Amino acid sequence: MTLYPGSVIGGYQITRQLGHGGMGTVYLAKHPSLPRYDAVKVLKSEFSSDTEFRARFEREAEFIAGLDHPNIVTVHSRGEQRGLLWIAMQYVDGSDAAAELERGAMSTDRALHIATQMGTALDHAHGAGLLHRDVKPANFLLGRTDTAHPRALLTDFGVAKLMENDRSLTETGTFVATLAYASPEQLLLDRLDGRSDLYSLGCSLYKMLTGANPFPAATPAGVLLGHLHEPPPKVTALRPELPSHLDAVFATVLAKDRDDRYPTCLHFIDDVTTVLSGGAPSVTCTIGPYFRESTNAGEVDAVRRSAVTSRARSARRRLVATVCAAALIVVAVATSVWTREPGQAATASPPATTSMADVRQAHPQFAGKSVAVYNYGDTELSAVLEPSDQAQFLRELGFVIPAEYNARSDESSPRKLDRYNSFQGTVDLMIVLRTDSAAGNGGLRGLRGLPSGYESGSARIAVIDDPAVVQAFQNWTDSSDRIAIESVVPRLAAAL
Repeated sequence: MTLYPGSVIGGYQITRQLGHGGMGTVYLAKHPSLPRYDAVKVLKSEFSSDTEFRARFEREAEFIAGLDHPNIVTVHSRGEQRGLLWIAMQYVDGSDAAAELERGAMSTDRALHIATQMGTALDHAHGAGLLHRDVKPANFLLGRTDTAHPRALLTDFGVAKLMENDRSLTETGTFVATLAYASPEQLLLDRLDGRSDLYSLGCSLYKMLTGANPFPAATPAGVLLGHLHEPPPKVTALRPELPSHLDAVFATVLAKDRDDRYPTCLHFIDDVTTVLSGGAPSVTCTIGPYFRESTNAGEVDAVRRSAVTSRARSARRRLVATVCAAALIVVAVATSVWTREPGQAATASPPATTSMADVRQAHPQFAGKSVAVYNYGDTELSAVLEPSDQAQFLRELGFVIPAEYNARSDESSPRKLDRYNSFQGTVDLMIVLRTDSAAGNGGLRGLRGLPSGYESGSARIAVIDDPAVVQAFQNWTDSSDRIAIESVVPRLAAAL
């Protein structure tokens, strides 16, 4: 769902959207009582309604808030409102490593500087018994600076997981990660420890140095198979000017078996630093793609025997898990198709649309009528644009969205307007969603307090000022269809 400027959640007043991802959307928001702005992440409704996730979120948020490290974004508060989980964090005015990588690979010094800070942050979290589980360049926030060595902060601990032998909150296998940076054990839904985050840090540094993912493929299944079965890539294949010893370092940090990786992020970063300074790493990888080499012949034989045993023991498990994980990707894609219709549960067949058809048939006066939707508050005015959930709902009722309310290039809905001079009377119906202090009169009296320009045009006006209905229409969720049909459609019919 989308929160609009002026919306309030947990006492925080939303200013604008900062970004969105698989877990939810992040907003810049004004603190309820202090003169500062925080970043507020609102999780998607499917996570908020997941009993297991909610229990883990509530418990682990307490631990995350206790992390005190200069390279970890501070968590200030968390809570729930209208069935949505939210978490308020320190706002970092700047960019992130993923945004920088859109322009290509970073310089070696800059990439190492960022990775070093992220490594110390992860080791600190691991020392506190906490895993991140989604380490990637997009979560490396960079303070606004023109220097080659910006302060970097690790964010998005909202999907973190405690490292403890407590199955009560983790019985259901859950994959939470970005596929390009996910460790083999994450893909296999094994129990995780800090070396899973270490693997993801290795993938991230590889991306920062080369501009490419370590296991690129045309499909998600191909990426998954790369993490599980392909040898770790050579960084020198893309950056031949880098020391060849760096290949051994990445072969170690990206080992399939976590027991063959570095024990901590600091060990990994120390080896990278040593190699880039002209030294030799603490490890080499010449006996195979997955295992570090020992200088002791007996240990080498032991490793070889262990490798054969380990591979035989896990081959069937890896194959089955790979097939299952690939199937999950297919199911996820299929589910996203069948659940595109707002308000419909995931089913094995396409969702029915009879309810909307019935509403449209019951109100033929809607057909072909042009409509505009305005969000009217005490200080702001905005217009709903096409495409948006609200515009789609109105189109399905038979209304037409005029061209002037189409989004321009990468513009997102709603469009901020001048509060007193932006009224356009070229539509048949104008819907005004009121959240201003004078709202609440209801019916035709709901026009009271609006600027005179709203009544000067030829458009019919439908005012919606019930707070619950306005909230449901502005911030579209699975229940908004039902609420809009029950509470908004009658107003539109009365206006026409």
